[in-house]
Amino acid sequence: MSKPSSSGKFYRFDGLSILVADDNRFVRSIMVTILKALGIGKVLQADNGEEAMAILDVSAQMDSAAGRDVDIIFADHLMEPMDGIGLLKWVREHESDKIRFLPVVMMSGEADEAAVRLARDSGVTEYLAKPMSVINVASRLLAIIDKPRAFVRAPSYFGPDRRRQTLSHDGPDRRLMSPEDVRVVDEGAHMVIDSHGVSGENPVENVDGNADVSEVADARQAASA
Repeated sequence: MSKPSSSGKFYRFDGLSILVADDNRFVRSIMVTILKALGIGKVLQADNGEEAMAILDVSAQMDSAAGRDVDIIFADHLMEPMDGIGLLKWVREHESDKIRFLPVVMMSGEADEAAVRLARDSGVTEYLAKPMSVINVASRLLAIIDKPRAFVRAPSYFGPDRRRQTLSHDGPDRRLMSPEDVRVVDEGAHMVIDSHGVSGENPVENVDGNADVSEVADARQAASA
């Protein structure tokens, strides 16, 4: 099924497989209904982070020629016994490229600034405030498809580049790195910005994401207004 966007583009989602991990059965049913309405071809469900890990481990063992069993993960932030942050960190540390590069959308009814920052600094791809809507879910999918971000490996971080904007500020630009500080490495089908060589103050770890964090943290109020 093709879905038009505000840009006039049409998207086919029937080839996508999405894993929804949430310990609330009602929320999972809403997400499945929304994803099916958007034309997603396959939706897998997990009651918690541990069950999601088991599903993803099976996906990692699939023959590469057969593709991936999971393309995108939607995970609840506060589910038990393993929450969304624990699942996200496990994904980013996985030995298989098929898993650790997966886009992860964190869902939460507590989308305050601290929660958004924690997810961002753990390697999340997008953040989705509850209650969900078709428009909000579709916007996260389109952001993943249309605006993919390079992955960054730093001493204490691995995940999508957290720098979404170029903001003016006073003082030295800590984002600037010399050719000796960063290199682009080929990891299978993925290119990674490797900043292991950065010494002293790590510019990747000191990015200014306040505008994005505040914007997402206010999404819950906007959605319920």
